[in-house]
Amino acid sequence: MSHIDQYLQQLSSKIDCDLNTKQELIEEFQDHLLLLKKDYVEKGLTDDIAEKCAVFDFGDFKLFQQKIESELNPFKKIYRVSLWLSLCVYIWFLVMVLFIGKYDRLVYTEGYGRGITLRFDWGDYASNLIPFKNIDREIYNSIFWVSNRNAFDITFFTTALGVILLFIPLGCFLPILFKASTLNKLVIYSTIVGLIIEVVQFITKTGSLNVNDIIYVVSGSFIGWLVYSYVRKLKVARLGKIVS
Repeated sequence: MSHIDQYLQQLSSKIDCDLNTKQELIEEFQDHLLLLKKDYVEKGLTDDIAEKCAVFDFGDFKLFQQKIESELNPFKKIYRVSLWLSLCVYIWFLVMVLFIGKYDRLVYTEGYGRGITLRFDWGDYASNLIPFKNIDREIYNSIFWVSNRNAFDITFFTTALGVILLFIPLGCFLPILFKASTLNKLVIYSTIVGLIIEVVQFITKTGSLNVNDIIYVVSGSFIGWLVYSYVRKLKVARLGKIVS
């Protein structure tokens, strides 16, 4: 193993981040190390000595780890607690929308005061087990849903576009909290989530068993994953400037 590879292995061993971020950081640092090595080789040093000099210029890997960690996770504990609390609020909202019902209206009755009532929409629903069947009509109805209903009606999130929008945060939570940083893992996890939701809705009679809804869940999660990936790349690029 070369001095550069050994240094990068030691450096990455204690960095707390997902695998994709860690890999991109290693590639970023490797590029800088190889450029330093090239400069020393051009000055007449051997490859082995040039690598040692490049690693020396980079500095002690433990100090560098601390610097990366402070940049990557400046408020790690607060950040993690906030994420888990946000996930709990998000799950509560999902349960409200998908299983319980909707905020129906503000009511005022003498002696009872003002408050919010919930409408429980129990009943039988037609199932669809054929992927993409009537999906164009579902999306069309979702687009024009607001024009026919109250724009602030929470049941918008049960329409095609509403479900996609509803599960965008899931695409961010999965890679951050559950290490589903690759696209394959994201698709698998979001498909499982969508399948569980559809089965529970079918069993509890709170919705239909519609395979298209699983497609919407995966689509929304994919959009969230793209946003997460873009932000992660920006962070990696910023961290790369530490050694530039």
